[in-house]
Amino acid sequence: MRSGRRFSLPIDPWPQASLAERTAVGMVLTFLLLIPACAAGVALCVIAVVATYISWSYDLGASLRGVIVRHAAIPGRHGRGVRKV
Repeated sequence: MRSGRRFSLPIDPWPQASLAERTAVGMVLTFLLLIPACAAGVALCVIAVVATYISWSYDLGASLRGVIVRHAAIPGRHGRGVRKV
């Protein structure tokens, strides 16, 4: 059931462009938007990995320091263990 009217946008930037040409332009614009989105995703992954490494290394350093402090008890004057920090 065709009415005979052509579908067109209110302001048609390419009045002579075919559907394939319009689709190609739309795909290019979509891919140009995907590049910054992918870059933002990669940046978030890198930030998460660095934050995890910092947290892990801090926990490891704190636990190693605790082990060293517990095993480095030096006898004091009255026979008590003096902890060296």
